[in-house]
Amino acid sequence: MENRQINYDAIAATYAQTRAAAPWVVDFLQQHITRLPAGATVMELGCGTGNHIRALAERLPHYHYAGFDQSAAMLAQARARTNAVQFSQGDAQEQWPYADHAVDLVYNVDVIHYIQDLNTFFSEAKRVLKPGGSLLIVTDSTEDLHNRSLTRFFPEILEYELARYPAAQALHEAAQHAGLHYLGSEAVQGTRPIDDAYIANLAAKCSSALRLISAEAHQAGLERVRQAQQQGQPWHSHYTIHDYTN
Repeated sequence: MENRQINYDAIAATYAQTRAAAPWVVDFLQQHITRLPAGATVMELGCGTGNHIRALAERLPHYHYAGFDQSAAMLAQARARTNAVQFSQGDAQEQWPYADHAVDLVYNVDVIHYIQDLNTFFSEAKRVLKPGGSLLIVTDSTEDLHNRSLTRFFPEILEYELARYPAAQALHEAAQHAGLHYLGSEAVQGTRPIDDAYIANLAAKCSSALRLISAEAHQAGLERVRQAQQQGQPWHSHYTIHDYTN
């Protein structure tokens, strides 16, 4: 299988225009944040253009919000869209740009499959979290990858996704090695209508996975989506969220 790299600086503007926070993921994160005292610090790792952290800041303004990402261009888009989040640049596989025990809750959405050094990742989570703080990893299980609309309509993506998404057990073992405690996992699902605007976003390759397949496979998938739209089918989103505590 060909190893294809994605230049997120180059596609930052497209991401900002075509991607949005998944409401079912925001709902889940909101439930956890509301358990924290007012003024607690919430941080998103690999925040990209800031969709999820911005949505949370709008819903729950009585908390402090921070986010970091490798891509300067993604962060520029994020900063242009909100003043309620403190954004920083950093690499999740190196030392994170936060002080020891500075954060109450760390989360990431569709980021963990980019992390090659899980030991450093979880060790840094352990370092920046306050005692009793939480780490939430929003990712995709093998079942999610098979059932979500993205891979049903664009089946060529599945091979790449299965190869790059880490197994849950590997995450749990690395977390335990770092001193974090696994509390459990929860499936989070949602649907949305397939409208013309969403098809336009898919045509613009709003998902990074669409940049891993050929132009022919992309066009064939778009035709399947258009057929599903004509039949009134919804778009299905599937996630699995792993919960760890310090």
